[in-house]
Amino acid sequence: MKWILKNRKNDLGFSLIELMIVVGIVAILGAIAFPSYNRYILKSRRSEAMINLVKLQAAYEEFNAQNNTYPTSNTLPPATVSPIPSTMYYSYTSATTAANYTITATAIVGTSQVNDVEGAIACSTMTINNVGTQTPATCWSQ
Repeated sequence: MKWILKNRKNDLGFSLIELMIVVGIVAILGAIAFPSYNRYILKSRRSEAMINLVKLQAAYEEFNAQNNTYPTSNTLPPATVSPIPSTMYYSYTSATTAANYTITATAIVGTSQVNDVEGAIACSTMTINNVGTQTPATCWSQ
Protein backbone atom coordinates (compact mmCIF):
# COMPACT_ATOMS: atom_id res chain seq x y z
CA MET A 1 0.00 0.00 0.00
CA LYS A 2 2.84 2.35 0.83
CA TRP A 3 4.39 1.59 -2.53
CA ILE A 4 1.16 2.59 -4.42
CA LEU A 5 0.95 5.96 -2.66
CA LYS A 6 4.63 6.59 -3.28
CA ASN A 7 4.24 6.00 -7.05
CA ARG A 8 1.12 8.19 -7.18
CA LYS A 9 3.02 11.17 -5.75
CA ASN A 10 5.75 10.80 -8.37
CA ASP A 11 3.34 10.89 -11.33
CA LEU A 12 3.93 13.84 -13.60
CA GLY A 13 0.91 15.11 -15.51
CA PHE A 14 -2.70 16.02 -15.01
CA SER A 15 -5.68 13.94 -14.09
CA LEU A 16 -8.74 14.02 -16.30
CA ILE A 17 -10.68 15.97 -13.66
CA GLU A 18 -8.00 18.66 -13.48
CA LEU A 19 -7.98 18.94 -17.24
CA MET A 20 -11.79 19.23 -17.39
CA ILE A 21 -11.75 21.98 -14.76
CA VAL A 22 -9.26 23.98 -16.83
CA VAL A 23 -11.33 23.43 -20.00
CA GLY A 24 -14.44 24.62 -18.14
CA ILE A 25 -12.72 27.77 -16.90
CA VAL A 26 -11.44 28.59 -20.39
CA ALA A 27 -14.93 28.04 -21.83
CA ILE A 28 -16.50 30.40 -19.28
CA LEU A 29 -13.89 33.09 -19.99
CA GLY A 30 -14.45 32.67 -23.73
CA ALA A 31 -18.22 32.95 -23.32
CA ILE A 32 -17.73 36.26 -21.52
CA ALA A 33 -15.01 37.70 -23.76
CA PHE A 34 -16.35 36.81 -27.22
CA PRO A 35 -19.52 38.98 -27.13
CA SER A 36 -17.50 41.91 -25.80
CA TYR A 37 -15.01 41.50 -28.63
CA ASN A 38 -17.80 41.38 -31.23
CA ARG A 39 -19.37 44.53 -29.75
CA TYR A 40 -16.00 46.30 -29.97
CA ILE A 41 -15.61 45.31 -33.63
CA LEU A 42 -19.11 46.59 -34.52
CA LYS A 43 -18.43 49.92 -32.80
CA SER A 44 -15.09 50.37 -34.56
CA ARG A 45 -16.67 49.74 -37.97
CA ARG A 46 -19.47 52.16 -37.10
CA SER A 47 -16.84 54.76 -36.19
CA GLU A 48 -15.23 54.29 -39.60
CA ALA A 49 -18.61 54.93 -41.27
CA MET A 50 -19.12 58.07 -39.17
CA ILE A 51 -15.67 59.35 -40.19
CA ASN A 52 -16.52 58.76 -43.85
CA LEU A 53 -19.85 60.56 -43.45
CA VAL A 54 -18.12 63.57 -41.92
CA LYS A 55 -15.52 63.54 -44.73
CA LEU A 56 -18.31 63.56 -47.28
CA GLN A 57 -20.06 66.35 -45.40
CA ALA A 58 -16.86 68.39 -45.54
CA ALA A 59 -16.64 67.73 -49.30
CA TYR A 60 -20.19 68.96 -49.83
CA GLU A 61 -19.52 72.06 -47.74
CA GLU A 62 -16.31 72.71 -49.70
CA PHE A 63 -18.29 72.44 -52.94
CA ASN A 64 -20.91 74.83 -51.52
CA ALA A 65 -18.22 77.34 -50.48
CA GLN A 66 -16.74 77.33 -53.98
CA ASN A 67 -20.00 77.31 -55.97
CA ASN A 68 -22.57 78.83 -53.60
CA THR A 69 -24.77 75.76 -54.12
CA TYR A 70 -24.69 72.07 -53.32
CA PRO A 71 -24.19 69.66 -56.20
CA THR A 72 -27.56 68.72 -57.63
CA SER A 73 -26.49 65.30 -58.83
CA ASN A 74 -26.38 62.54 -56.25
CA THR A 75 -22.76 61.68 -56.95
CA LEU A 76 -20.49 60.79 -54.07
CA PRO A 77 -18.37 62.70 -53.32
CA PRO A 78 -18.45 65.99 -55.18
CA ALA A 79 -15.77 66.29 -57.85
CA THR A 80 -13.72 68.62 -55.66
CA VAL A 81 -12.36 65.82 -53.46
CA SER A 82 -10.96 62.34 -53.86
CA PRO A 83 -13.31 59.40 -53.36
CA ILE A 84 -13.96 58.01 -49.91
CA PRO A 85 -12.11 54.84 -49.02
CA SER A 86 -13.90 51.70 -50.10
CA THR A 87 -15.36 49.76 -47.23
CA MET A 88 -16.60 46.21 -46.93
CA TYR A 89 -19.27 47.04 -44.37
CA TYR A 90 -21.10 50.22 -45.47
CA SER A 91 -22.35 51.72 -48.71
CA TYR A 92 -22.83 55.46 -49.04
CA THR A 93 -25.58 57.34 -50.86
CA SER A 94 -26.70 60.94 -51.00
CA ALA A 95 -29.82 62.90 -51.76
CA THR A 96 -29.00 66.45 -52.81
CA THR A 97 -30.68 69.60 -54.01
CA ALA A 98 -29.20 73.03 -54.61
CA ALA A 99 -30.13 74.01 -51.03
CA ASN A 100 -29.49 70.87 -48.95
CA TYR A 101 -28.23 67.31 -48.84
CA THR A 102 -28.48 64.14 -46.79
CA ILE A 103 -25.72 61.54 -46.85
CA THR A 104 -26.52 58.01 -45.72
CA ALA A 105 -24.28 55.13 -44.69
CA THR A 106 -26.07 51.80 -44.89
CA ALA A 107 -24.64 48.51 -43.64
CA ILE A 108 -24.12 46.07 -46.48
CA VAL A 109 -26.47 43.10 -46.31
CA GLY A 110 -24.65 39.90 -45.46
CA THR A 111 -22.14 41.57 -43.14
CA SER A 112 -22.22 41.46 -39.37
CA GLN A 113 -22.65 45.23 -39.36
CA VAL A 114 -26.34 44.78 -40.22
CA ASN A 115 -26.83 43.61 -36.61
CA ASP A 116 -25.23 46.72 -35.07
CA VAL A 117 -27.42 48.16 -32.32
CA GLU A 118 -26.91 50.68 -29.55
CA GLY A 119 -29.41 49.91 -26.81
CA ALA A 120 -32.64 49.28 -28.72
CA ILE A 121 -31.70 51.55 -31.66
CA ALA A 122 -30.46 50.00 -34.90
CA CYS A 123 -27.23 51.59 -36.14
CA SER A 124 -27.12 49.84 -39.50
CA THR A 125 -28.22 53.07 -41.23
CA MET A 126 -26.79 56.44 -40.24
CA THR A 127 -27.27 59.84 -41.84
CA ILE A 128 -25.88 63.35 -41.70
CA ASN A 129 -27.30 66.41 -43.45
CA ASN A 130 -26.33 69.95 -44.39
CA VAL A 131 -27.27 71.42 -41.00
CA GLY A 132 -25.25 68.78 -39.16
CA THR A 133 -28.13 66.64 -37.91
CA GLN A 134 -26.81 63.16 -37.23
CA THR A 135 -29.32 60.33 -36.99
CA PRO A 136 -29.85 58.15 -35.10
CA ALA A 137 -28.28 60.31 -32.40
CA THR A 138 -27.74 57.35 -30.06
CA CYS A 139 -25.45 55.69 -32.60
CA TRP A 140 -23.41 58.85 -33.12
CA SER A 141 -22.83 59.39 -29.40
CA GLN A 142 -21.55 55.84 -28.74
